[in-house]
Amino acid sequence: MGQTIAEKIFSKNYNTRVKVGEEKLFSPDIITAYDYPGYIDKYEKQMEELDIHTVKNPEKFLLFIDHFYPAGTPKEQEIHQITRRFSKKYGFKLYEGAGIGHQVISEKGYIKPGEFVVHFDGHISTIGALGAIGMGIRNSMIEAFVTEQVSLVVPPTVRINLEGKLLKGVTSRDVFHSIIKQIGPSGCRSSVIEYGGPGLKSLEMDERFTLCNLAMFLGGVSAVMETDEVTHEYLEAHNVKDYEDIYPDRDAKYLLEYTIKLDEVEPVIVIPPTPANTVPISEVLGLSIDHGYIGSCASGRIKDFQQALEILEGRQVAESFRLNAVPTTTQIQLQMSELGLTQKLIRAGALVQASSCDFCIGQMGALSDGERSVSTGTLNVPGRMGSNKADIYTASPYTIAATAVNGKITDPRTML
Repeated sequence: MGQTIAEKIFSKNYNTRVKVGEEKLFSPDIITAYDYPGYIDKYEKQMEELDIHTVKNPEKFLLFIDHFYPAGTPKEQEIHQITRRFSKKYGFKLYEGAGIGHQVISEKGYIKPGEFVVHFDGHISTIGALGAIGMGIRNSMIEAFVTEQVSLVVPPTVRINLEGKLLKGVTSRDVFHSIIKQIGPSGCRSSVIEYGGPGLKSLEMDERFTLCNLAMFLGGVSAVMETDEVTHEYLEAHNVKDYEDIYPDRDAKYLLEYTIKLDEVEPVIVIPPTPANTVPISEVLGLSIDHGYIGSCASGRIKDFQQALEILEGRQVAESFRLNAVPTTTQIQLQMSELGLTQKLIRAGALVQASSCDFCIGQMGALSDGERSVSTGTLNVPGRMGSNKADIYTASPYTIAATAVNGKITDPRTML
């Protein structure tokens, strides 16, 4: 019987063919984490308590400072100092201020097709766009730091076949939330989501990163994509060599299979208070909005800002509206400037900010009681971006730009 992409990756890692449902001890190719209270500081303390002062393969570890950056309080700076100290002591590579680690890890050329990467944050699934498995293993990360191995049950795979091409004004963000609407927020529970099919070839890498990043909101433990010419171009541009393509066998067995016709997807919006509440944009047209945010590890890449500017260029953000544009990494920030995107956003009235996770978690640009935001952040739960009494709607960059101009939720297709 053939194998899915996930089964191939886990079999490669284990050096023997593995099957769904088997519990095995795997050795991740990369173990990564970011600065955050209750994680990095906890790992440092636990390793000291276990009298572990060295690790066998420090080159496997990557740490990132991408929260509370730059630090706004002494307590936040203390977390950064712990992260720096922890990295230095064990010889771990640390990236500080380079942007959100879930994206930086690919930009710096660490990810190859067929690799297995662990993090305590499930958004590491972003790397699935490059044919790798990134898995959040929150409760097992100390095991990974101490032993460089993790015990996992091989998960099943749900296949999502993409057909056709996106219509004007529709994005991969709309695609993902349309999938939630079609199969439900638990449609891929405890499974790896495998994207493929002829429609995948029509999506640019930035759009693929978004699809993989959001896997947890379908109940998925990760997401992965077949490699193709788009993958090759990205890897070549980031100096990645000596890798093999990865794709499923024709007779691979899936837990479930779905087909999504991209040319039938329309703009949608996710209404509070959970990421499961996907509705057609027509249901909330005209709702007044105070704030917009384009950024996060899910959406803050060149394609996102290009889409927003298709609407914003030559127009102005409404006087009562605050629009934060936050690139996912400093490399993207530099590229935005070189392409002239930063200047255009500023002329339109957007506030272009330095790369950080802080806008997504309400650490910066926080919402107050009664405010409404439309966002490309990862979550719309109460309190995520500030006040528990603020409402967060998640949508595409097109929808956010159109809403920013009018100060109310607007179908972007009417402005393109």
